[in-house]
Amino acid sequence: MDFLKKLRPHLKEIGLGVLGLLSVAGVVLLVFKSANVSLQLSTFNAKSASITDISRLLEAIKDLITLSSIVILILSSTLCFTLYYFIKRQRQLARAAAIIKKSQNRYRFFTEAPPSIGIVRFDLVEVKVHDANRAALSLFGRPRSELVGKSLFSLLPESEIPKMRQAVDELRAGRASLEVVLRFEDELNRERFISWHVTSLKNPDAEPEAIAVVLDVTDKMKAEKERIEKERLAGVLEMAGATAHELNQPLQVISGIAWMMLSKLKKDDPNYKNAEKICAEVERMSNIAGKISSISSYEVKNYVGETRIIDIEKAASPSKMKRFNSKAAPRG
Repeated sequence: MDFLKKLRPHLKEIGLGVLGLLSVAGVVLLVFKSANVSLQLSTFNAKSASITDISRLLEAIKDLITLSSIVILILSSTLCFTLYYFIKRQRQLARAAAIIKKSQNRYRFFTEAPPSIGIVRFDLVEVKVHDANRAALSLFGRPRSELVGKSLFSLLPESEIPKMRQAVDELRAGRASLEVVLRFEDELNRERFISWHVTSLKNPDAEPEAIAVVLDVTDKMKAEKERIEKERLAGVLEMAGATAHELNQPLQVISGIAWMMLSKLKKDDPNYKNAEKICAEVERMSNIAGKISSISSYEVKNYVGETRIIDIEKAASPSKMKRFNSKAAPRG
C-alpha cells in the first residue's frame, strides 16, 4: 500500500511513458509487418497464384490495415496526452508562482491590512496561535490573552473542527494554500460565516507556520444563496411556462374529440364508460397543466432517496390557478 501511495503522484508520468513504449513497439511492429507484406507482393504472381496464395495475401493486407489503425490510435492518444500533460504542468507552475506572490502579499497584511481584514498566524505542529491583528480579535470577540498561545481549534465550534483539521493536514502534506468557510455564532447567537484563506509558510530555521486571512462573508453567503434561489425560480418558471404551453393545444384537441364521442354515444353503449373516463383524465391533465403554468415560487419535496422534485401544489399561485380554470372551463 505504501508503494502505491508513493506511485500515485507520478501516475501521469508513468501513463505517458507506457503510451510512449506502446507507440514505439507499435511502429516497430508496423514496419516489420509492412516489410512482410511488401515481400509477399514482390513475389506474388497473379497468373500462377492459387486461391490459397491470394487469401494469404489478402489476410496479410487486412492485418496490416488493422495494425496501422491501432498504431495511429495509440500515437494520437500519446500526442493528446502529452499535450494535456505539458499544458497542465505549465498551468500548475503559473498557479504556484501566483500563490507564492499572493502569500508574500498576505504576509505584509500584518502591518498593512485594512481594519476589516483579520490576520491569524499559527504553527502547523501544535496548531497554536502565535499572533493575530486587531481585526481578528474583534471578529472572534476575544482579547489577545484568550487567543495568542491557545489552540486554533478552541476558536471553532465543535461541528467545524473537522474541517479545520483537514485543512491543517493538507498544509502539513505540502499544500501551499487553501480556503475554507466555517460557520460561527456570535455573542448574540447569530449565524456568521468566516472565510479562512490559509497559506503555508515554510521556514527552514523554524517550525512550519501558516498565515490565515479571515473575513466575515456572511452577507456574501446570503446574497449568493438568494441569487441561486432566484436562478432556480427563473429556470422553473421558464420550464413551467413552456411545458404548459406545449401541453395546452394537444389537450384541447383530445378534450374536444372525447366530448364529441361522448355526446354521440348512448349510455348503454360499451364504449360510453371509456369515453367518459377519457374525458375525466383529460380534465385531470388540464388541471395539472394549469398548476404548472401557475407556478410562482420555488418549492420542492422529497421523491426517491435523496432526489427532490418540484412541489406543484405548493409552488402554484391560487390566483393564477383561478384565471387558468376560468379560461379552460370544462366542456359539457
